[in-house]
Amino acid sequence: MHARSRGESAAHVPHAARAPLREPLELAVLGAGSWGTALAAASRRAGLSTRLWSRRPDVAHAIRTTGCNPRHLPGIALPEGLQASDDLEWVLQGADVVLFAVPCGSLREVAGAAAGALPPHALALAACKGVEPGTGELMTQVLRESCAGGQPVGMLAGPSFADEVVRGLPTRLTLGMRAHPAASVTAAELAKALRAAAIELELCDDEIGVQVAGALKNPVAIACGMASAQGLGENARAAIVARGLEDMRRLTVALGGRGETLFRSSGVGDLFLTASSSHSRNTRLGMRLGASAAHRAGAQAGEGGELTEGASASQALAVLERRLQLALQVPRAVRDVLAGRCTAARALQRVLEEPQEPQEPTAQGPTRVAAHAAAAHGVSHDGGAVRVPGAVWNHRAVQ
Repeated sequence: MHARSRGESAAHVPHAARAPLREPLELAVLGAGSWGTALAAASRRAGLSTRLWSRRPDVAHAIRTTGCNPRHLPGIALPEGLQASDDLEWVLQGADVVLFAVPCGSLREVAGAAAGALPPHALALAACKGVEPGTGELMTQVLRESCAGGQPVGMLAGPSFADEVVRGLPTRLTLGMRAHPAASVTAAELAKALRAAAIELELCDDEIGVQVAGALKNPVAIACGMASAQGLGENARAAIVARGLEDMRRLTVALGGRGETLFRSSGVGDLFLTASSSHSRNTRLGMRLGASAAHRAGAQAGEGGELTEGASASQALAVLERRLQLALQVPRAVRDVLAGRCTAARALQRVLEEPQEPQEPTAQGPTRVAAHAAAAHGVSHDGGAVRVPGAVWNHRAVQ
């Protein structure tokens, strides 16, 4: 059985008084999908003691016995010494860093189940990009509500296709968390260790900006995929990315974050990767939406049963938009197409042609122009009200 000596001793020492770690970090990764497996593989390749939890006993067994994850990363060998189990308490023993690599909608459940076994000193990091369905809460909010009081939490994000990370290709990620003396030591040691696995980890104290970027980049990728399928060209895709970045900035500021955070790898870097590559599940979903005569996607998953985060994120973001009185153009366009309220052509026209909201949102009280909001709402639900000024839109609308 794994010794808990380091974790147990830390439980009796106040966070601020905890001495810098002298032994290699111990990591627990919760979630054995493609991203969780890739993170666990990188951690182990960096020489860290790493345990991977899978909800499915067959997946954990396959990783232990075959050295690969045939369900999510078939044919890719995982580093020796990576341990896997469906026993959550065992996986968490002695962990200094816990990565929650589960879907956004499952984070509260998994974090709640883990809370009783989570070492008090452990840095709990959400490695899922989006907002919680139904509540509109950011992932760090969910962790703080689910874990014991005082548990240091943060967000891990950035441009990162799982198959490239697991193969050791160069990657730059961002760890966003509030200032915390002891957890900052852990974060710095993690960043130093991961360099051995070709991962550069930049540290940022604006966890809000890091999370907003991760939540919005997937709907932007869906919109870009729709534009490609509609044959609108690269200029239109660039304009959609610019609109998406402005949506990110406005939501970040409204929630109390900093706009400059979006220029980190977790912002424009992840946005570029997801919106420009057909390797992205979200871009592929957008291409199917844009090419389909039917207006409903009907599925929250892409090929092979893999979760398409942008589909669920576009819906979940509506809760935040209502709460903050914001109208985010790109997420609105995506959810209108997913719900069948308008065609991809008309939704993209709205993104490309409507003026940006003139009033600046603030964390204290975001506002918007009522007439513009009413008009936008009308277009969302009444396709006949849309203005079609050019021949290209007349042509696209009937496809």
